Amino acid sequence: MKTMMRALPVLCVAFAGLTALGGKPVMVGHRGSDVGLENSVESFTAGALRGYEYLETDWKLTADSQFVCSHDDSTTRLGGTLALATSTLAELQAEPLTQTRRGTTYTGRLCSAREYLEVCRRYGVKPLIELKWTNGINSKDCSNIPLLIKFIEENGFRDSCIILTSMRPCLEYIREHYPDIRLQFLTGKYQRDHADWAIANRLDVDIMRGCFDTTDLKRYHDAGLRVNVWTVNSASDSLRYTDTIPCDFITTDRLLP
Repeated sequence: MKTMMRALPVLCVAFAGLTALGGKPVMVGHRGSDVGLENSVESFTAGALRGYEYLETDWKLTADSQFVCSHDDSTTRLGGTLALATSTLAELQAEPLTQTRRGTTYTGRLCSAREYLEVCRRYGVKPLIELKWTNGINSKDCSNIPLLIKFIEENGFRDSCIILTSMRPCLEYIREHYPDIRLQFLTGKYQRDHADWAIANRLDVDIMRGCFDTTDLKRYHDAGLRVNVWTVNSASDSLRYTDTIPCDFITTDRLLP
């Protein structure tokens, strides 16, 4: 099994199209990149070295109230046995994890949010933090959002981060209490049902590829909102979302900017 980062056999695409808001699309590394265990120091480092301006990750809280980078509530998909909500950061980081991606198997460990921000700082990359349902940060309870913002601020990223989530109450809470924080609303095939709400709350949107067209893009752009598209991994889709439907952000596992 491979634990070292391999060479980067990525699709090289020239992003020549301009977005409706001007400029080339900003490239975002999805869970860092497709090199190394997802949401790991290795994956984030590989994404930074590829030249992504933002590194996207998923944050949850551990039993000892530490933020960690994990898409799931447990480590089972990555070969582990622990639930995040009932395990401490030390316990989670002591567990070896494994993931096979594009034919290459990687081993690694869970990455803390602090380590993730250290990678961002080291390489001059900006954090795009997706909030997943966790203790005190969910659609029914926003009591730990002040802890989240304090943590981001103490690490020096309040002015440069983007917070992303599909949980509307969390976005509304942050917009009300921390209006300076840049936000994106995560949505998909039902994005048109939420467009009025996103526009009214001055929220940029992150929409699943194939779930919007030029009319939708114009509607958001006319409201002064930027559009992110996820997850774009092919040359054909990259051209589609830079030329035909020119987005402001492109979230990808492997495309080079």
